Amino acid sequence: MEGPLLIPIILAAGASQRMGQAKFFLPVGAETLLRRALRAATALGSPVVIVTGPADREIREHLADWPGLEFAFNAAAATGMGSSIAVGIRAALGYGPRGFLVMLADQPGMDAAALGRHAAAFADNPDRIIATQYPQRAGVPAVFPARYAEQLLALNGAEGAQSLIAAAGPEVLGITFARPPEDIDTPEDYARYLEDNL
Repeated sequence: MEGPLLIPIILAAGASQRMGQAKFFLPVGAETLLRRALRAATALGSPVVIVTGPADREIREHLADWPGLEFAFNAAAATGMGSSIAVGIRAALGYGPRGFLVMLADQPGMDAAALGRHAAAFADNPDRIIATQYPQRAGVPAVFPARYAEQLLALNGAEGAQSLIAAAGPEVLGITFARPPEDIDTPEDYARYLEDNL
């Protein structure tokens, strides 16, 4: 039996140091940042892996009413995003997907429609990395074909998926948006997003 097209991996292992509080639980409209990301990911119809770190217990409690999630705890979350990606890939491999959608929990602009564009592009181009196009680079959310699993598992520390995307060059298909998604890292980012979008 063929595995799913892709498995979304939500990275929620950061310590939110620049925010000064656990940003995943900040409200955006009627939902928190984390639940908003999860709603977008589950709309793709596949199981979802959530990589946790220092806020593991709080995240599990926050999502206790959401069925079918797979939590993957990164004990080395403080070393950087690379280790969280590797932990997420290891958990997702069990589903036998054709690709891995690596996404952040703090980009509220990436809704179900936006992620659907990534999934559709990957369905049409299953051998290419499908990445979000920013003004200066391509980055996450990004879909990696399963053949990149070994390289993703080797990531550690501060080295995130950006290095693989940059090295892939013409193999990368960029998805452009009228407004590239913003990360919510600081209180100023959060206030600006709410002012501009709600």
